[in-house]
Amino acid sequence: MADFSSEDEVYAYLSYRFREKGLRVLGTRVGAGRLSPDIDILAEREGVRIGFEVKYFRAPSRFYEGLGEALALLAHGLDEVYLIHVFDSSIGEQAHGMAQKAATLVRLTPIGYMVMVGRSEPEVLVEARGNPLKGGPEGTAPRSGTWPST
Repeated sequence: MADFSSEDEVYAYLSYRFREKGLRVLGTRVGAGRLSPDIDILAEREGVRIGFEVKYFRAPSRFYEGLGEALALLAHGLDEVYLIHVFDSSIGEQAHGMAQKAATLVRLTPIGYMVMVGRSEPEVLVEARGNPLKGGPEGTAPRSGTWPST
């Protein structure tokens, strides 16, 4: 049996976990039908607007899934962007290998990368840097310094 019935259930679960961490969740699927890509989860913390691109894997797939969409979210003027890969617990050890490959690739970009297996705590493997489209090479986004832990 799958850990989640749909990506919408993943959004609801992550929104709950983010609220527990002190983020203000502003919405899910923000801009659907108007923005391309839409923002799967939009949150804010201490004035920093954070967009999340979420991909849920029920079976091993391409480790780079969602990377292009996450990068495109920078054009929406967000301060930080994270790609989150949520792996069904049935994937097992293959999830670890996929996550390590994805983290290596994400480190070449300004976005951050988070991983979650089943309904575990989301883990940050790569911290997001400021949005470079908002200013200099590191962007001008304020840094919380504690995301996502409190």
